[in-house]
Amino acid sequence: MTMRKLTNTDIMKNNVDTINQYKVLEYLKNNLNIFEFFIFLYDKDTIKVIDKNNCTGYFQYDKNKDDVKFTEEILEENIDFEM
Repeated sequence: MTMRKLTNTDIMKNNVDTINQYKVLEYLKNNLNIFEFFIFLYDKDTIKVIDKNNCTGYFQYDKNKDDVKFTEEILEENIDFEM
């Protein structure tokens, strides 16, 4: 999977690739003014968010806790890249 930017229409229609991304997107929609951010599908469990000040954060679904967690950076070793 490659990173994909979501449009406002994608966000409103929940146009994501995985159930875990859907859960993260719902969390973001319920807790942030999501249309003030740039939203990217980062990997199968993670959504990348960039604010108007160009600060980046990652929201990741934790299936063990059935919760969404926030981190400011993702370690490269945890990323699956398509080649």
